[in-house]
Amino acid sequence: MMSIETDISRLESGIRQLKIKYDMFFAGALPLQPMELREEIERLIRRNSTEPIQRYAHRFHFNSLVSRFNSLSELWGKTIRSREEGERPIPAVAHLRDNRKDSPDQVTITDPEKDVAELRKLHARYLAERCRAEGKTPNISFEKFVKGISSQASRLRQKTDCQGIELRIIVENEKVHLKARAGKS
Repeated sequence: MMSIETDISRLESGIRQLKIKYDMFFAGALPLQPMELREEIERLIRRNSTEPIQRYAHRFHFNSLVSRFNSLSELWGKTIRSREEGERPIPAVAHLRDNRKDSPDQVTITDPEKDVAELRKLHARYLAERCRAEGKTPNISFEKFVKGISSQASRLRQKTDCQGIELRIIVENEKVHLKARAGKS
């Protein structure tokens, strides 16, 4: 009787710890899956599933913990498969990408010839984003970058008669785009 109670409490705390470790693994804090703890929990489940449990409350609690473990195992397996297939980004990376959209990926310039310091920062950020998305360093010179921005700026000025041009780096579906729009007055 005492053995099943201790096994149930060990199983409950082990599942809680395993869930925390898998959350840390998927967040990028742990380099490897917590397989040792998972195997220990599976051994505990196998040992107690073959023995008869006399008290209904203990049997119910044990079965509910096994059910919870099985559903979490299925979820972890699906998450790992989708990460390997590239369908779902790693949560830590997705979180960083959302933060990068709020970082200095946006500048407002009045004249591409005069705002060279801002454009150099934007160029470096653009190259870094392209490198991160494509896995290789793009070959785009600063002069070519400024020339493209100048042509976009002149087209926008003709259309909208604006003073400032707002330039933004957008990352969508692992592709990096530089978008220009009329700056706010």
